[in-house]
Amino acid sequence: MTIRGYLPRLRPVGVLVGLATFIGGTIALFTIENSAGSLFVITVGMVLALVALLGNRVQLESFELLGANVKVREVVKGRLQLAESPDVEKADSRSSLAREQALTLQKLAGLYDLYQYVRRTQPASDERTAALDQLAHRMQAAGSEADFDAAEVATWFHEGDDGLRVIALNVMLARAECRQLSAVLETIEEPRSLFEQYYGLRLARAMTPSLDLLERRILAGAIERARRRRRFRRDEPLMRLSDELLAERTN
Repeated sequence: MTIRGYLPRLRPVGVLVGLATFIGGTIALFTIENSAGSLFVITVGMVLALVALLGNRVQLESFELLGANVKVREVVKGRLQLAESPDVEKADSRSSLAREQALTLQKLAGLYDLYQYVRRTQPASDERTAALDQLAHRMQAAGSEADFDAAEVATWFHEGDDGLRVIALNVMLARAECRQLSAVLETIEEPRSLFEQYYGLRLARAMTPSLDLLERRILAGAIERARRRRRFRRDEPLMRLSDELLAERTN
Protein backbone atom coordinates (compact mmCIF):
# COMPACT_ATOMS: atom_id res chain seq x y z
CA MET A 1 0.00 0.00 0.00
CA THR A 2 1.32 3.49 -0.88
CA ILE A 3 1.76 6.30 1.61
CA ARG A 4 -1.35 7.93 0.16
CA GLY A 5 -3.28 4.79 0.99
CA TYR A 6 -2.26 4.99 4.63
CA LEU A 7 -3.35 8.63 5.04
CA PRO A 8 -7.05 7.88 5.82
CA ARG A 9 -5.90 5.53 8.61
CA LEU A 10 -3.43 8.06 10.00
CA ARG A 11 -5.91 10.94 10.14
CA PRO A 12 -7.64 9.78 13.36
CA VAL A 13 -4.22 9.51 14.98
CA GLY A 14 -3.37 13.01 13.79
CA VAL A 15 -6.62 14.36 15.22
CA LEU A 16 -5.92 12.74 18.59
CA VAL A 17 -2.34 14.05 18.65
CA GLY A 18 -3.50 17.50 17.69
CA LEU A 19 -6.22 17.57 20.33
CA ALA A 20 -3.84 16.25 22.99
CA THR A 21 -1.31 18.96 22.09
CA PHE A 22 -4.03 21.61 22.18
CA ILE A 23 -5.29 20.47 25.60
CA GLY A 24 -1.74 20.31 26.98
CA GLY A 25 -1.01 23.81 25.75
CA THR A 26 -4.23 25.13 27.24
CA ILE A 27 -3.43 23.62 30.64
CA ALA A 28 0.11 25.01 30.48
CA LEU A 29 -1.22 28.45 29.58
CA PHE A 30 -2.91 28.70 32.96
CA THR A 31 -0.35 26.87 35.08
CA ILE A 32 3.08 28.14 33.97
CA GLU A 33 4.55 31.54 33.25
CA ASN A 34 5.72 30.85 29.69
CA SER A 35 2.50 32.00 28.02
CA ALA A 36 4.16 32.53 24.64
CA GLY A 37 5.34 28.94 24.55
CA SER A 38 1.94 27.71 25.64
CA LEU A 39 0.21 29.65 22.89
CA PHE A 40 2.63 28.15 20.37
CA VAL A 41 1.77 24.64 21.57
CA ILE A 42 -1.95 25.44 21.29
CA THR A 43 -1.44 26.70 17.75
CA VAL A 44 0.50 23.58 16.73
CA GLY A 45 -2.24 21.39 18.16
CA MET A 46 -4.94 23.19 16.22
CA VAL A 47 -2.95 23.01 12.98
CA LEU A 48 -2.33 19.28 13.40
CA ALA A 49 -6.00 18.62 14.04
CA LEU A 50 -7.11 20.71 11.05
CA VAL A 51 -4.65 19.10 8.68
CA ALA A 52 -5.62 15.62 9.88
CA LEU A 53 -9.34 16.34 9.48
CA LEU A 54 -9.27 18.22 6.16
CA GLY A 55 -6.14 16.83 4.50
CA ASN A 56 -4.96 18.67 1.42
CA ARG A 57 -8.01 20.94 1.49
CA VAL A 58 -6.23 23.03 4.12
CA GLN A 59 -4.14 25.80 2.61
CA LEU A 60 -2.49 27.75 5.39
CA GLU A 61 -0.79 30.92 4.21
CA SER A 62 -0.64 32.14 7.79
CA PHE A 63 -2.11 30.98 11.08
CA GLU A 64 -2.50 33.02 14.21
CA LEU A 65 -4.53 31.69 17.14
CA LEU A 66 -6.27 33.86 19.73
CA GLY A 67 -5.70 36.93 17.54
CA ALA A 68 -6.51 38.33 14.11
CA ASN A 69 -4.14 38.22 11.18
CA VAL A 70 -5.50 40.83 8.83
CA LYS A 71 -3.88 41.28 5.42
CA VAL A 72 -3.83 44.39 3.27
CA ARG A 73 -5.66 42.59 0.47
CA GLU A 74 -8.44 41.62 2.88
CA VAL A 75 -8.96 45.25 3.82
CA VAL A 76 -8.93 46.25 0.14
CA LYS A 77 -11.47 43.53 -0.71
CA GLY A 78 -13.76 44.65 2.08
CA ARG A 79 -13.51 48.28 0.97
CA LEU A 80 -14.33 47.41 -2.65
CA GLN A 81 -17.30 45.31 -1.53
CA LEU A 82 -18.53 48.23 0.53
CA ALA A 83 -18.18 50.59 -2.42
CA GLU A 84 -20.20 48.24 -4.65
CA SER A 85 -22.97 47.39 -2.18
CA PRO A 86 -26.50 48.60 -3.05
CA ASP A 87 -26.84 50.57 0.18
CA VAL A 88 -23.67 52.54 -0.46
CA GLU A 89 -24.56 53.18 -4.09
CA LYS A 90 -27.51 55.20 -2.85
CA ALA A 91 -25.06 57.62 -1.24
CA ASP A 92 -22.61 58.81 -3.88
CA SER A 93 -20.28 60.46 -1.37
CA ARG A 94 -19.88 57.27 0.69
CA SER A 95 -19.35 55.17 -2.43
CA SER A 96 -16.72 57.59 -3.70
CA LEU A 97 -14.92 57.57 -0.34
CA ALA A 98 -14.89 53.77 -0.21
CA ARG A 99 -13.40 53.58 -3.70
CA GLU A 100 -10.76 56.19 -2.85
CA GLN A 101 -9.82 54.23 0.25
CA ALA A 102 -9.59 50.97 -1.72
CA LEU A 103 -7.34 52.57 -4.35
CA THR A 104 -5.14 54.09 -1.64
CA LEU A 105 -4.86 50.73 0.12
CA GLN A 106 -3.87 49.08 -3.14
CA LYS A 107 -1.07 51.63 -3.53
CA LEU A 108 0.04 50.99 0.03
CA ALA A 109 -0.02 47.23 -0.50
CA GLY A 110 2.16 47.58 -3.58
CA LEU A 111 4.62 49.76 -1.71
CA TYR A 112 4.89 47.24 1.11
CA ASP A 113 5.51 44.46 -1.42
CA LEU A 114 8.45 46.53 -2.66
CA TYR A 115 9.59 47.01 0.94
CA GLN A 116 9.59 43.25 1.50
CA TYR A 117 11.43 42.66 -1.77
CA VAL A 118 14.18 45.14 -0.88
CA ARG A 119 14.65 43.61 2.57
CA ARG A 120 14.77 40.12 1.10
CA THR A 121 17.14 40.79 -1.79
CA GLN A 122 19.51 43.47 -0.51
CA PRO A 123 22.02 43.00 2.32
CA ALA A 124 21.94 45.40 5.24
CA SER A 125 23.58 48.63 4.12
CA ASP A 126 23.10 52.38 3.96
CA GLU A 127 21.80 51.93 0.42
CA ARG A 128 19.09 49.51 1.55
CA THR A 129 18.09 51.79 4.42
CA ALA A 130 17.79 54.72 2.02
CA ALA A 131 15.56 52.66 -0.30
CA LEU A 132 13.31 51.59 2.58
CA ASP A 133 13.03 55.19 3.77
CA GLN A 134 11.94 56.29 0.30
CA LEU A 135 9.26 53.60 0.29
CA ALA A 136 8.05 54.74 3.71
CA HIS A 137 7.79 58.33 2.46
CA ARG A 138 5.71 57.07 -0.47
CA MET A 139 3.46 55.20 1.98
CA GLN A 140 2.89 58.45 3.82
CA ALA A 141 2.13 60.27 0.58
CA ALA A 142 -0.37 57.60 -0.43
CA GLY A 143 -1.92 57.61 3.04
CA SER A 144 -2.65 61.31 2.75
CA GLU A 145 -4.76 60.79 -0.39
CA ALA A 146 -7.87 59.46 1.37
CA ASP A 147 -9.61 59.87 4.72
CA PHE A 148 -9.56 56.89 7.07
CA ASP A 149 -11.30 56.30 10.37
CA ALA A 150 -8.82 56.49 13.25
CA ALA A 151 -10.26 53.37 14.92
CA GLU A 152 -9.86 51.40 11.70
CA VAL A 153 -6.23 52.41 11.25
CA ALA A 154 -5.57 51.44 14.87
CA THR A 155 -7.12 48.02 14.14
CA TRP A 156 -4.77 47.56 11.18
CA PHE A 157 -1.85 48.04 13.54
CA HIS A 158 -3.02 46.00 16.53
CA GLU A 159 -4.59 43.10 14.60
CA GLY A 160 -2.72 43.16 11.32
CA ASP A 161 0.25 41.27 9.98
CA ASP A 162 3.72 42.84 9.79
CA GLY A 163 2.99 44.62 6.53
CA LEU A 164 -0.23 46.18 7.68
CA ARG A 165 1.45 47.38 10.89
CA VAL A 166 4.06 49.30 8.86
CA ILE A 167 1.32 50.75 6.67
CA ALA A 168 -0.68 51.83 9.73
CA LEU A 169 2.33 53.63 11.20
CA ASN A 170 2.92 55.56 8.01
CA VAL A 171 -0.76 56.44 7.65
CA MET A 172 -0.62 57.75 11.24
CA LEU A 173 2.40 59.83 10.31
CA ALA A 174 0.52 61.23 7.33
CA ARG A 175 -2.77 61.86 9.14
CA ALA A 176 -2.66 63.39 12.63
CA GLU A 177 -6.28 62.41 13.33
CA CYS A 178 -5.36 58.71 13.04
CA ARG A 179 -2.49 58.70 15.53
CA GLN A 180 -2.60 56.51 18.64
CA LEU A 181 -0.17 56.48 21.56
CA SER A 182 -0.72 52.79 22.34
CA ALA A 183 0.49 51.88 18.83
CA VAL A 184 3.62 53.96 19.41
CA LEU A 185 4.33 52.27 22.73
CA GLU A 186 3.86 48.78 21.30
CA THR A 187 6.14 49.56 18.36
CA ILE A 188 8.88 50.85 20.65
CA GLU A 189 8.78 47.99 23.15
CA GLU A 190 7.65 45.04 20.98
CA PRO A 191 8.71 45.85 17.40
CA ARG A 192 8.47 43.34 14.58
CA SER A 193 11.61 44.88 13.04
CA LEU A 194 14.05 47.73 13.55
CA PHE A 195 12.44 49.43 10.57
CA GLU A 196 9.07 49.38 12.32
CA GLN A 197 10.67 50.53 15.56
CA TYR A 198 12.35 53.48 13.87
CA TYR A 199 9.08 54.68 12.36
CA GLY A 200 7.37 54.18 15.69
CA LEU A 201 9.90 56.62 17.14
CA ARG A 202 9.30 58.96 14.21
CA LEU A 203 5.60 58.85 14.99
CA ALA A 204 6.35 59.47 18.68
CA ARG A 205 8.31 62.59 17.76
CA ALA A 206 5.44 63.85 15.60
CA MET A 207 2.97 63.29 18.45
CA THR A 208 5.09 64.74 21.27
CA PRO A 209 3.78 68.34 21.01
CA SER A 210 0.22 67.10 21.59
CA LEU A 211 1.05 64.80 24.55
CA ASP A 212 0.44 65.88 28.13
CA LEU A 213 3.03 65.46 30.89
CA LEU A 214 1.77 62.02 31.97
CA GLU A 215 1.80 60.69 28.40
CA ARG A 216 5.33 62.03 27.87
CA ARG A 217 6.51 60.23 31.00
CA ILE A 218 4.92 56.98 29.84
CA LEU A 219 6.56 57.37 26.44
CA ALA A 220 9.94 58.14 28.03
CA GLY A 221 9.69 54.99 30.16
CA ALA A 222 9.04 52.86 27.06
CA ILE A 223 12.00 54.41 25.26
CA GLU A 224 14.33 53.91 28.22
CA ARG A 225 13.40 50.22 28.43
CA ALA A 226 13.95 49.78 24.70
CA ARG A 227 17.39 51.44 24.94
CA ARG A 228 18.57 48.71 27.33
CA ARG A 229 18.48 46.16 24.52
CA ARG A 230 21.74 45.54 22.71
CA ARG A 231 20.19 45.60 19.25
CA PHE A 232 18.71 49.03 19.94
CA ARG A 233 21.97 50.43 21.33
CA ARG A 234 23.88 49.26 18.25
CA ASP A 235 21.57 51.16 15.89
CA GLU A 236 22.75 54.77 15.56
CA PRO A 237 19.51 56.22 14.07
CA LEU A 238 17.44 54.65 16.85
CA MET A 239 19.75 56.00 19.54
CA ARG A 240 19.86 59.48 18.00
CA LEU A 241 16.08 59.69 17.66
CA SER A 242 15.50 58.34 21.16
CA ASP A 243 17.95 60.92 22.56
CA GLU A 244 15.88 63.67 20.96
CA LEU A 245 12.65 62.28 22.36
CA LEU A 246 14.03 61.89 25.90
CA ALA A 247 15.29 65.47 25.80
CA GLU A 248 11.75 66.65 25.02
CA ARG A 249 9.96 64.72 27.74
CA THR A 250 9.58 67.71 30.09
CA ASN A 251 9.45 70.53 27.51
